[in-house]
Amino acid sequence: MASLLIQSDGIRLYARERGAGFPIVMAHGMWGDHQAFDDVVADLGGGYRTVCPDLRGHGRSETPARAWTVVDLAHDLARTLDTLGIDAAVVVGHSLGGMAALQLALRYPDRLHGLVLLSTSAEAEKPERRSQLGLLALTINMWGMNNWLAGRVANGFFSSVFARRFPAKVKAWRKGVLAMDKRALLQALEAVQNRPSVWDRLKDIGVPALVMGTREDPIADPARTAAMAHQLGNAELVMLPGGGHALPTEHPRELTQALRRCIETWR
Repeated sequence: MASLLIQSDGIRLYARERGAGFPIVMAHGMWGDHQAFDDVVADLGGGYRTVCPDLRGHGRSETPARAWTVVDLAHDLARTLDTLGIDAAVVVGHSLGGMAALQLALRYPDRLHGLVLLSTSAEAEKPERRSQLGLLALTINMWGMNNWLAGRVANGFFSSVFARRFPAKVKAWRKGVLAMDKRALLQALEAVQNRPSVWDRLKDIGVPALVMGTREDPIADPARTAAMAHQLGNAELVMLPGGGHALPTEHPRELTQALRRCIETWR
C-alpha cells in the first residue's frame, strides 16, 4: 500500500494506492475520505490496482483558497490518472464522488473502462434540499462544526441499524468531519448545492455503467436512482434493501460482488 501526493490546480492531493493489475479509482462522498472504501479494497483482494483519493478539501488533501465545483473534481481525477500513468480505469463514485465521476465520463470519456455510481445524482439539487443545505452552511459559518451537529449529520448519513451495530465506524466518520476546517466544509456544501444537472447528457455516456443505491436512502432518492440507470441506457441497476446513504461503508461486500461481476465483462 502506497501513499501518494498529486498536484492538481496548484493544490496537493492525497491518494492511497494498493495492489497491481486492473485499475479502479474510487471517489468518496462529501465530508468523507479515502477510508470510506477500505472494506471494499480489502474485499477485492489481489488482481486489482485500487486508487482511493481524498477529494480536495477532504482528508489529507489541501483545501484551496477559492470555491470549487464538481467539474474541478473531475479534473482532479483526470490529473490523478495522469500522475499514476493510468490510461483508463473503472471509476467508482459515491455521492459527491459520483457527481465528479459523471463529469469525468462526459469530459474525459476515453479515461474510463466503466462507471460505477453509488447513491448519487445526475440532477441539480431540488429546492427543498438546497434550502436544507443552505441552512446547514449558515449554521456552520456562524458557529462552526461541533459534536452535536456532526451527530445530526451522521444520523442522516448512516442508517440507524448500521449505527447501532457499528458505532465505531460512525464515530470515525464524525471524527473526520470534526477535523475539517470551516472553509473545507463550506466549499463542499456549496459544490453539492450548486451542482449543474447533467441528466439530459446521460445518454452521451458511452461506457458501461453500474448504478447502485439503497431503498431507504434519505438523501439520494431511490426512484431517481433507478431512473438514472434507465436514462444512461447501458447501465445495470442494483438496489439494496435497507441501509442509509453511506453505501460503500454499509454494504462493502455487496458492492464488491457487483463490482467484480461488472469488471469481468468490461475489461
